[in-house]
Amino acid sequence: MIQSLLNSFRGILLGPVIAKQIIAQKQTELNWEITNEKIIIDLIQKETISPETCQTIISKDEEIISGEFILKILPLILFFHETEYLLSEQLATISKHINLTEEVIQEVVLFRQIINLILENKENLLQNICNLSQSLEKVQNLLNNQTPLTEIKRQFREKKVLNSNYLLLSLYCFARTPDNFKLSILQASQFNHPLILGITAALSGGYNGYSGISIPWRLTMSLDNENNLREQQITQLWKKWVGVDDPFKIIRPVKNQVINPVKINNR
Repeated sequence: MIQSLLNSFRGILLGPVIAKQIIAQKQTELNWEITNEKIIIDLIQKETISPETCQTIISKDEEIISGEFILKILPLILFFHETEYLLSEQLATISKHINLTEEVIQEVVLFRQIINLILENKENLLQNICNLSQSLEKVQNLLNNQTPLTEIKRQFREKKVLNSNYLLLSLYCFARTPDNFKLSILQASQFNHPLILGITAALSGGYNGYSGISIPWRLTMSLDNENNLREQQITQLWKKWVGVDDPFKIIRPVKNQVINPVKINNR
């Protein structure tokens, strides 16, 4: 169970990175990786986001888009995926530096619930996810009606509509082929929208784990210093979440240990 959780941690945080490298989006890339790294360091050191990192999430002149905000604070959502109250405390800290609307906060809370369901790995995952929100029920309808991707693209072709339906479309791409990270990403790429691509990758990466991503795609994470550091930071973050320095350390049962006999000097 512990190993599978580490696998999911890596899948959620590295899935979007791999998808970004594989799929060359024509639109401007979202600048979320640097913020991810800063939040991971904050959590490893203090288990909370720092005021300095809060100030770098988004400039005061920029409009906050829910999906982009979620991608930027993805490590924070993952670290507190089990407890909405603790995540709300982190959002309150961010709100001191950024004007978060109630809509954005609710989107983050909803995404936390989705990630939590994925990591719980229970049956009827999609149905449970769709039950979280009335807006997500449409995903099940689209799948039940076997609505083709070409029709979905026609319905959601405007950028403004894509921005506001990023979660619906990401879940659609993930749920069509839940056991295949590659196919989900290729479907998401058809929208030519980096936000949908990144969120789909996080969902599928969490569900399939890092090991569920095809080896050729994983090899795009070249073994340079930057990627090695990223891997180490994610493992350290997971260890911090687990609450021990070395979760894999095995203590042998007493019955299997060899007890040295007491030596008695006979005269």
